[in-house]
Amino acid sequence: MRGPTTTPTPSASATAGAGLRIGTVAAVAAVLAVLVGVVAGPEHRRLGPQTTGDPALAERVRAAAGGHGGYRSLAVAEVTPTTVTTSGLGPADTGAPFEIGSVTKTFTAALFADAVTRGEVRPDDPLERALPELAGTPAGAVTLASLAQHRSGLPALGATAAARALATTVNLNPYSTTTTAQLLDDARTATVDPQQPPTYSNFGVALLGTAVVRAAGADGYPQLVADRVTGPLGMTSTTFAATDAQVPATAVPGHRDNGRPASRWTGEGYLPAGSSTFSTVDDLARWATAQLTGAAPGTGALVPTAQDDPGTSIGWIWVTSGATGADGARYPYVWHNGGTAGFSSMLALDREGGRAVVVLGDTTAGVEPVARTLLFGTPPSDDGADLFAWAPAAIAALFSLLALRRALREGALLPIADGLLTAVFGLVLLWNRGPWSSVGGWVWGLALAPAAAALAVAVLRGRGLPLRPAGRTVTAWAGPGVSALLVAVVVWAG
Repeated sequence: MRGPTTTPTPSASATAGAGLRIGTVAAVAAVLAVLVGVVAGPEHRRLGPQTTGDPALAERVRAAAGGHGGYRSLAVAEVTPTTVTTSGLGPADTGAPFEIGSVTKTFTAALFADAVTRGEVRPDDPLERALPELAGTPAGAVTLASLAQHRSGLPALGATAAARALATTVNLNPYSTTTTAQLLDDARTATVDPQQPPTYSNFGVALLGTAVVRAAGADGYPQLVADRVTGPLGMTSTTFAATDAQVPATAVPGHRDNGRPASRWTGEGYLPAGSSTFSTVDDLARWATAQLTGAAPGTGALVPTAQDDPGTSIGWIWVTSGATGADGARYPYVWHNGGTAGFSSMLALDREGGRAVVVLGDTTAGVEPVARTLLFGTPPSDDGADLFAWAPAAIAALFSLLALRRALREGALLPIADGLLTAVFGLVLLWNRGPWSSVGGWVWGLALAPAAAALAVAVLRGRGLPLRPAGRTVTAWAGPGVSALLVAVVVWAG
C-alpha cells in the first residue's frame, strides 16, 4: 500500500535565485528603455542653429526667442517705409511659403475697407444685402461692420466646421467639408445672440469676405485678393489652397507639438478667415510696407472703430493695443496674428515710429513675444516649463509604475496585460502631448523604464500563471478591453 504523496515546494535558494533573475532582467530592460528615449524619443523642440539673411537681425531674433520654447524655424522681416531686412533661422527653407493663418484676415479687412471706398458696400449694410439668400434670417440682419469688429453675435464657427472641431485634436482638417455654399447654408440656420460679448469669429469673417466678393462681382475670394491686393503690390508668392492639390509644392511643412507633421487646413469656405493661405516673409514685408506708406488698398481698416478691453481697440479686423518697451513705456501698435495646425504668424505695425515686423514660424508656438521684442525691445521673458504639458509625463510615469507593480504581484495574466496596456496609453499620450518645448526624449525614456521592466517581468512569470483570476471572467476581460480602447483612441489622436 502506497503512502500519502506531497507536492514539492521550491527551496528558499531557488526562490531567491528566481527573484534575482527577474530583478536583473527588469533592471536591464529599464536601462535600455531610458537609452531608447534618449536616442529615439520625441525631439526637444527648439530653434535650429541654421541662419540665413541678415546676420545682425538673426542674432537679435535668436536672443528674442531664447526665453520661449517650441520653435523650430523662424522667418522674420523688419520693415520701414524705405527698407526691408529679412532673416531666417532653423532648418526650414525660410524663403518658401509658410501658412499664415489669420494674418489673412488683414487682406479681408483691406478688401472690406476698399469696397466701402468704392461704394460697393457700406459698413451698416446688413449681410443679406450682399448675400440675398440670407434674407429673413438672423445672420442676414447683422451688419458688415459688426462682422469686421467680431461683434455680430454669431458663433466662432459655422455648424459644419463646429461639428468637426474635435478633428484638430486628431490632426485632421476641420474646414475641408465647408464650401462657400455650405458656409451660406450654415449661416441660414445660425443663431445670433445680441447680448454676446465681442467673440472672435472665423465664421463671421468668412461671411464678411464672401459678402465683399459678391458685392465686387469677383470670381471667388482668391481672385479678388489677386486683383486688388497681391497683384498690385507684387506679392507673387501669396496663394490660397481650397484643395490639397493647390498647396504649393515648395510650402514649408508645419509641425505639431510633438514634432510630427501637421495637417493642412484646406477648404474653400473659410479662406477669407485664413484657413489655408500660403505666403513668404518677403511678400508679407511688402504688405507691411504698403500699410506704413499708405500704398495698400483699404488702409482705413487700421483705424479703431470700437473699444474692446481697456487699452485694446479694433478697426476693421486689425487690433490696436500696447506693448511695454525696454524703457518701461507703453507703445501702441496695430497687429494681427495667426495660427494653423502647424504654424504661427504675426504682423505688427508701429505706425507712429514708421516700423513693422513680420514673424513666421513652422510650429504652433506663438511668435508674438518675438515680434514685440523686435519692435519695441520688450525684454524676452523666460516662460519656463509649461506645467500643463508636464501632466502627461506624470500620468505616463504613474501608469508605468502601476504596470510594474501588477507584473510583480498579480497572479494571472489578464490583470498584468491590463496594466501594460494602461502604461502604453500613458506613454503614447506623453509622446503626443509632452513638454517637448522644454525637454527631450529622455523624459519619455524615464516614463518607459518601469513599463519595460514590467514587460520583462511578465514574460518571465507568465508561463506559470493562469489566464485570469478564478471567478472573474467578465471583469478580467473588461479591464484589458477598456485599456486597449484607450490606446487605440490616443494613437489615432496622435
